[in-house]
Amino acid sequence: MNDKIKLRLFSIVCVVISIAALAAGVRTGDGMYLFLGGMGLLGVALLAFAVMRRGRRTS
Repeated sequence: MNDKIKLRLFSIVCVVISIAALAAGVRTGDGMYLFLGGMGLLGVALLAFAVMRRGRRTS
């Protein structure tokens, strides 16, 4: 499998898990789920930014 496809799948799975954690945090009022969901979404955003920056530099 191509590395770009693996990275795309990984980021999609991370986003889904992060949104599920945020939803669970909002539903139960638990701050830990909100924190974990927010950190997951931040991590995906940083990963996407790094991939875009690297792609721009090499081309």
